Amino acid sequence: MNNAFVEMIRSRRVVRNYTDETVSETVLWKILDTARWAPAARNRRYNRYICLNDKETIRKIQMVSPGMGAGLPNALIVVCIDWDLAAYEVMDRTYQTSYIDVGTAVENMLLAAHAQGVGAWPMTSFSPDAVRILLNIPDNLAPIMFVGLGCPANIPKSTVKKPKIRVRIEDFVQWGSFPQKADIE
Repeated sequence: MNNAFVEMIRSRRVVRNYTDETVSETVLWKILDTARWAPAARNRRYNRYICLNDKETIRKIQMVSPGMGAGLPNALIVVCIDWDLAAYEVMDRTYQTSYIDVGTAVENMLLAAHAQGVGAWPMTSFSPDAVRILLNIPDNLAPIMFVGLGCPANIPKSTVKKPKIRVRIEDFVQWGSFPQKADIE
């Protein structure tokens, strides 16, 4: 396994504090391009992306996004599911693989941002209806997740750091099947 790649995964962090420096459109396109290389169920591509780099628009979206209260990103990618594309296969909007596909695309974008030296954080705490109105999003597109992007700022010294709890992989993995439960008599 490529150690540099594993180290990139390990060193990626959620970044919520940004400088005023803008993220170039070239870098945003590189980040967006990685979304199309994410695995998708049956290789269907139902995700659509709205990329914003206008501070005023992002500020308006921040007002309907409690998850964005920690900081104002310099750019914002709104990840949507296009339900018209999925309609011939999906009878309702609870089709789980569509939501999983959003997650795989976002992970690619988070890693790509980190590789470009751009801070990023995924957000799901927002009002989809309000975002739909603010961005005039057509009915077939459902905003599901945001990716906030910006040039990382230094963390202020006054920020209290939470103690890091090292979690071991063994705490998350069951190797093989679970043991049989004893019969209670």
